[in-house]
Amino acid sequence: MAETTTIESFGFIIKKETLSLFASEYKFSELILEELDPLAGFYDHFHIPLKEEEKKPRSIFALTKEISFEQMDDFIRMNATIKKDFKAHFNAVMGRLDLQNALVTCIRIYMDDYAALPPLIEEYKLRGIHFLPARSVKEYSSLINIRKYMVIKQIHPSIYKDSQLKDTYYFTVKEYVTWPIFESITSSIRINSEHKVYDAAQAGIYNQDGIVEMVRIYDPKATVEHLLYLKEKYELEIARSLNQMD
Repeated sequence: MAETTTIESFGFIIKKETLSLFASEYKFSELILEELDPLAGFYDHFHIPLKEEEKKPRSIFALTKEISFEQMDDFIRMNATIKKDFKAHFNAVMGRLDLQNALVTCIRIYMDDYAALPPLIEEYKLRGIHFLPARSVKEYSSLINIRKYMVIKQIHPSIYKDSQLKDTYYFTVKEYVTWPIFESITSSIRINSEHKVYDAAQAGIYNQDGIVEMVRIYDPKATVEHLLYLKEKYELEIARSLNQMD
């Protein structure tokens, strides 16, 4: 039996989500947003009902004042320190999103129980993190760039499965394109494909040569055959888009 290749690397996810103020009985003094329609390409476009375990936010975003990507090493050390004594399980990474025509840094947080979010926010504040103050924010669409540690297992040449996230897959592509082009390509491929129910995002991992460009697919019914089909289509459409720009 061939040995399965596992890749552990720092990487990124770029996606567009609908955000709104985090719905909570606790009155936060910090500005905290949540994904209103997580994995919108899967659930929202095709009116697929959420399962009970999927009804809580997939992620929330605590917006910060001063922390920057240049301080990422300090933030990773901070998370490790907090996790030693913090009773509730959580996952937190740095990211950036759009807020009222400005690009702001955020902490993307996922928790099994969001009742533990207030003390977690306090832990960050005690360690010098300054958050934007709470204010009214209407529902809006934002491009989100998340930097995170990724563990993926190869299930076929150039096809990978996320070891930490259920029903999440990746395939490599040769070139990077901007989000508007990627979004247009995704819409075109979906329209012309029989299998339309999946969510797509841009992704990548870092290696010694630079960045391995990828497409992230969320699809509970994904097959290797369909992922290979999508890879072929994305490669074709990306190359076509880049040729049009020459």
